[in-house]
Amino acid sequence: MALDNRHPHFVYLIDDEKNLRITHYCRYLLLIRQNEKRMKSNYFKMRKLCIALFVLFAWNIQAQITVDIKDKPLKEALKQIERSSDYSFFYNVELEGLDKRVTVKANNASLEETLSILLKGTNIAYEKKVDNVIVLIPKSQSTKKARSVSGKVVDGKGDAIIGASIMVKGSSRGTSSDVNGNFTIDDIADHAMLVVSSIGYKKEEVAVTEGNSIEIRLDEDTNLMDEVVVVGYGVQKKINLTGSVVSVDHDVLANRPIANVTTGLQGLLPGVSIVNTTSRPGDNNSSIRVRGVGTLNNSDPLILIDGIEGDMNTLNPDDIESVSVLKDAASSAIYGSRAANGVILITTRKANREVKPTVTYTGYFAMQTPTALPEMLDAVEYLTLLKEATSNVNKSWGYTQEDIDAVINGTDPNFRANTNWIKEITRDYAPQHGHNVNINGGNKTMGYYLSYGNLTTSGLMVGNGYHATRNNVRMKLNTELFDRLTINGNVSYTDVDNWTPATSDSGSSGLFYQALRSSPLTPVKFTDGQWGYGGSSANPIAQAYDGGFINYHKRETSLNFSAELKIITGLTAKVQYATRLVDVLRKQQQNIIQHFYPDTDTPLAYTSNTSKFSQRDIAQRYQNLMAQADYDKTIGKHSFHILAGFSQEWQLYQQMDASREDLVSNDLHVLNAGTDLQTNSGYDNHWAIRSGFGRINYNYNDRYLVEANLRYDLSSRFHKSCRGGYFPSASVAWRMSEEAFMEPTRNWLDNLKIRASYGTLGNQYTSSLYPYMALIKPSTSNMPIGGEITSSMQQSEASNNILSWETIKMTNIGIDANLFNNRLSLTADYFIKNTDDILLKVKLPDVLGVSEPYQNAGKVQNKGWEIALSWQDKIGKDFHYGVSLSFSDVKNKVVSVGNTADDFSGDQIRAVGYPIDAFWGYKADGLYTVDDFNYDPATNTYTPKPTTPIIEEYRTKVQPGDIKYIDLNGDGKITPTDDRCYIGSSIPRYNYTIGLNAAWRGIDFSLLLQGVGKCAGYIGGMGRHAFTELANYPQKAHLDRWTWENQNPHASYPRFTYDETYNRDEFSSFWIEDASYLRIKNLQVGYTIPRKGIISKLHIENLRVYFSGENLWTLTDFFPSYDPEIPVSDGGYYPITSSYSVGLSITFK
Repeated sequence: MALDNRHPHFVYLIDDEKNLRITHYCRYLLLIRQNEKRMKSNYFKMRKLCIALFVLFAWNIQAQITVDIKDKPLKEALKQIERSSDYSFFYNVELEGLDKRVTVKANNASLEETLSILLKGTNIAYEKKVDNVIVLIPKSQSTKKARSVSGKVVDGKGDAIIGASIMVKGSSRGTSSDVNGNFTIDDIADHAMLVVSSIGYKKEEVAVTEGNSIEIRLDEDTNLMDEVVVVGYGVQKKINLTGSVVSVDHDVLANRPIANVTTGLQGLLPGVSIVNTTSRPGDNNSSIRVRGVGTLNNSDPLILIDGIEGDMNTLNPDDIESVSVLKDAASSAIYGSRAANGVILITTRKANREVKPTVTYTGYFAMQTPTALPEMLDAVEYLTLLKEATSNVNKSWGYTQEDIDAVINGTDPNFRANTNWIKEITRDYAPQHGHNVNINGGNKTMGYYLSYGNLTTSGLMVGNGYHATRNNVRMKLNTELFDRLTINGNVSYTDVDNWTPATSDSGSSGLFYQALRSSPLTPVKFTDGQWGYGGSSANPIAQAYDGGFINYHKRETSLNFSAELKIITGLTAKVQYATRLVDVLRKQQQNIIQHFYPDTDTPLAYTSNTSKFSQRDIAQRYQNLMAQADYDKTIGKHSFHILAGFSQEWQLYQQMDASREDLVSNDLHVLNAGTDLQTNSGYDNHWAIRSGFGRINYNYNDRYLVEANLRYDLSSRFHKSCRGGYFPSASVAWRMSEEAFMEPTRNWLDNLKIRASYGTLGNQYTSSLYPYMALIKPSTSNMPIGGEITSSMQQSEASNNILSWETIKMTNIGIDANLFNNRLSLTADYFIKNTDDILLKVKLPDVLGVSEPYQNAGKVQNKGWEIALSWQDKIGKDFHYGVSLSFSDVKNKVVSVGNTADDFSGDQIRAVGYPIDAFWGYKADGLYTVDDFNYDPATNTYTPKPTTPIIEEYRTKVQPGDIKYIDLNGDGKITPTDDRCYIGSSIPRYNYTIGLNAAWRGIDFSLLLQGVGKCAGYIGGMGRHAFTELANYPQKAHLDRWTWENQNPHASYPRFTYDETYNRDEFSSFWIEDASYLRIKNLQVGYTIPRKGIISKLHIENLRVYFSGENLWTLTDFFPSYDPEIPVSDGGYYPITSSYSVGLSITFK
């Protein structure tokens, strides 16, 4: 080997006269000394400045050469070309012809054109290598020797590895190892490098040797030392974390066909509870709670996408690189006043440099079906049970046997039909399909990422009302200038177009709720083709087809640019600017639906007699400016990291509404189509927050770890005298496994770390952007000025200038462990979270004349624990498997509601000592039996015994089969003040998941079980009850009721009582459902086709097909008509769905 010290930027290695091997050609220099140590050169190569950041997002750009060289030695000419282009030249300094004097003038010329002039008349040839590397060799050696190379890929034990990828570095040629681990690659150059990789093993690069066969040994990739996670304003090694952070990476989300990110994360993050309340196309009302509900106000976590606040449910899941959740104060305090409910950090996929262009397509087609639907009884059963319900309360039935016969025989289809409205309004299935394409690649100085995603979903209900589309486009560019300045550009565009019927669904309204209220005797259509109508409710099918629509169209553009400068060794500075522009257009049209008697022009009683069109325009602009500096320093075994930064965020929101009635045509979806009752309104608001933040990390020998965070926020939501606040935190960790006395455990204990943290967080979110200010609004009323109606402004709410943040103080103790060569991992945490100064309205004397202002008065406590276990291993040569388990427990209670006395008058309360919104009611003791009554055979009546506890106002109504309540204070009476108590909470106490995965010879399998425990639910209204009012129809579940023939005191439904509500209206534990459940959240089976034959020739890097199912099966004791994931409703929500998908993923490289 030899080194040219005259030109240290030209590096070459000479083995003999036949072989010249170039082993390294990055911009940092490889100096070869006797001790073979490598050092970096201080020589920096100039790079051409990029004029436009996003011009180069597609394939690698072929560098062009512009030089003017006059009568210089060839080697000097090559140096000048290096300085003015992206090319690097490597050669033997003893190469003949380097001193020849040359002249060339080139303007944007190609490499071939330039070198043909420079090398003319010499005995020098050149070869182009990867990444613009040019190797100069004698012409006698320019003929490449190509041959076949065979080998075997084995693991550390010498066992064959099946399906390993063997690629020729710098090219798209390669193959896979067969069942014996063997492989062969034809037509390969002598000096080629092979890149060998396999799942579960470390990647290796191997040089082609003189022999015809080589053995490549791969080591298992079980080292967690270099795994990093995203934290606030940076990344940290997972092994060195002192706070409580949980994360998932791209593969977890990309491998599942999910409509939105929230759905995909459910069950994957210990300590994070996600409840989906609807599967309505394009909509997501999911609630995300990190370590429970910690406030009486907004409990939503802060969600940051690439450092910027955003809506993760409009994000393309395929664009996500990782999701990190900061759960304790140590990890989230750096976000200050917005971190009270946890922080979710979403990082989108990077634009990587020095990778060959890769094109990936993923797509799936799914069918959705409801997880649960009410099973309605038919018309004959309805009439029979109606007779029972009216007889129980001595009321007239209103029908005869002839009516039942007419239903059975179909002789009166207009008024004695047999309609199952739930079946009529729902389809058996609804299609959904998603498609994603992304391109990724780059050279030494520039990387790009470009993606497009489309999601199209149809609704489960008939008509044209429910359907949605979402289109996402993202472009990212990463470029490096002058070897020290990195510029990142990130541009995304989202288009959401959602359609629902004009009567949109909710817990107690909408089409599904109307179907519950519709009589089975009413037909969908009369015999003359007109919409049927029975008088009790609007025809939901007519509403679905002709009732109108709501169209929500949202366009969002996000721009995110940053620049990072390496100032000196260890010191970097970063500046970031981002803006998000949102434009929303919401249109709603309600059409006239006129009902007539069949075959006549006589109107029926019900008509939607006014058509109406309304429009809402929303314009929103959010901006964020951030600057930060990071300094890293290592002194012996001591490592320090210091971060300091500044940020300012501000947002402007504008909204305008207008409406008109009496449309001239239902086909003109514009305001001008309305001729009457023109209304309009508009408003805007804005807010800002200015912050300084910092963090210090200290690490002694990867053994003792200390971290401190501090943030200072100034928020426009509070008065200028109270808008500033400090939010500090501190955390420590001890890696006990690194101690000398733990040496005997090294053969089975890889890592043992104990963590502890304490910090203060803030919450600035209430229902108002300016809660400290008095509310003044217009008023039109009879004023004493001449008795005329006069417009005025009036104050409706008092002010409170001393209002400030809600304050959260959190303590966390945790342990992390890895055992048995990192096959078993354990993470456990215990936390106490106290929220003080909660913003709430404390009751003031009525003489005040206005509503109460917010005060810092309430207190809430959450405490609990979390544990996560994971085992990853393999059996034999090619069977890999894994098992994971997570479990969390959160106890929630109200500690104080200020100076206001606890209010126990409602069915859900916020009182000291109980969970937030706890259920409060009577405790049921089954159903009354005849033994609780005195019977008078003369009148055939039952009268409650004096010893039977009863609600006094219902004494003349209550009969055997009605709900029986427990007399808690033993006074012989049932009263709301003395006999109501805590009967449950809809906030889940426990959340748990069980995961299984396996892979064998290209076949992969995964199963995710997800569930909640100790959760109470309540179904009310039409969704639960029968015959309590006119439009209240029975379900199959109501058949398990108390009857005179079956006097079961433990029946699931009391006796039917027509048009009587006392059993329903008295809130009691009888109606509380057990909303605990265990479900198969996801099951997936896939097959990756081996990369050989036609697959390899087509440059297909990966080809996988799969089947996936979501919400496949649920084990629960919840009311069978509804999904337990929506624990509280009246039955009107759009149903939760199961989905069955087939998908494809293919990568070209």
